[in-house]
This record gives sequence, structure tokens and C-alpha cells, in this order.
Amino acid sequence: MTTGTSAKLNGKVAIVTGSSRGLGAAIATYLASQGAQVVVNYVNSADKANLVVSAIKDNCGQAIAVQANMGTEEGSQKLVHETVQAFGHIDIIVNNSAILVVEQLGEITTPNFDETYAVNVRGPLLLVQASLPYLRDNGRIISISSTSARAGYPGLSVYGGTKGAIEAMSRVWASELGPKRNITSNCVGAGPILTDMIGDDVEWAKEMTVKAPLPRIASPSDVADIVGFLASDESHWVTGDVINANGGILFY
Repeated sequence: MTTGTSAKLNGKVAIVTGSSRGLGAAIATYLASQGAQVVVNYVNSADKANLVVSAIKDNCGQAIAVQANMGTEEGSQKLVHETVQAFGHIDIIVNNSAILVVEQLGEITTPNFDETYAVNVRGPLLLVQASLPYLRDNGRIISISSTSARAGYPGLSVYGGTKGAIEAMSRVWASELGPKRNITSNCVGAGPILTDMIGDDVEWAKEMTVKAPLPRIASPSDVADIVGFLASDESHWVTGDVINANGGILFY
């Protein structure tokens, strides 16, 4: 773990939603390794969230775990409140929490649609809103998007739609928060990542990547590194953009 004055994120406070496992855990751990004080958010996986916090602390980092459902206004308010209670302010928001539903057009149900949009779209919006009084100038908003926002993968009408929405909102946040507060807002367009979100659909994910210039499913660290860049001062001139981290999957 990076320590001392060389750490890029010393003194920064980062919220990472959905960070008890998978990509979120990798992002939280990476930001902590760069000196950030990290809030590990979870809904049901308390044991896994506490393991992430313990691993960060074992490497001389600072972290807390906060249970909050990001699909609700109450969850966003709670997450912000406990973050400020523990660390005093917010510098970095990583909107990572998401639901992936793979359904063909004729199979899409209203409950699945509503739940997916609540977590993937409304959740980030509510969190950014609740954070505004405590998000310091020069802050960073980073939202995890997906190549499915731009590629018409069968079965991803709802999920891809939510990721298109988060990219659109992210650009608006950049235009609203940049001029006076120098807060940047960007997305990372992730390809398939080897986490439990894929579940039993590993073969499906492999088919998506087989023709890419870098033909493999990503590991969480492949994307966490890009988030770390966007969270740092090195990304000060990047805003309203989508950085693709997908091995070139959109080339074909």
C-alpha cells in the first residue's frame, strides 16, 4: 500500500457504493492504497463489507462500512450522514452499485425494470444530490457505466438503458458543477468483468470479448486502476467524458 506524502489521495474521503465485493471492493481497496479514507457501502453483505474494511486497515488505511440501500432516498441520506460523521466531508463519489438483469424484450417485467432503474439511475442521482453540501470543491464524481450503453447486446435493454442514462446525467453534472466548483464528473465504460454479477453467464461474457483486441474478460483491478486515475488530481482536465475500459470490445 502506498503511504506517506507520495500517496495521490492523501486527505481525500471517498464513497464507493456497492463495494462489499467484486469491482466495488477492488475500487475501495485501490483508493485506500492511494491514501483515501474510504466508505465501503453494502446492502446485505455485512460480513463481506467488514472484510474489505479489515483488509484496508491491515494495510494502514482508513475505512468504515455503511449499510445503505442505494435505490432509496433514505439510503443515500444515511450514507452521506455517516460519511460526514466519520470523516467530516466528501471528495470522491464512485457510483458503482448496480443491478444486472438479462432479459429478452418479451420477458422484461415492470418490477425488474423499476428495481434496476431505482438502483442504477435514481440511486446515483440521489447520492450526488445528498452529497452536494459536503462535496468539496475540486471533487470527483465517477460513475461506472458499461459498453452496453452503446452496443446493442441482446437481453440488455433495461441494463443498457440505465447505463446510457448514467452517462447522460454524468455529462450534465460536469456542466453544472465544473464552472464554479471545479468538480469533475466522468464515467468508466466497463466491459464484462469477472465478478459475481456475471454469475453463471461466464460463457456469454466470453462470447462478447472473443473478438476484442484484448480478448479476455476483465479483472476488477483492470477497471479500478482507471477509477483511481479519475479520482486523482492527474485527471483535473477530464470531465463530462466516458473512459472505456473494455479491451477494445467496441471495435467490432
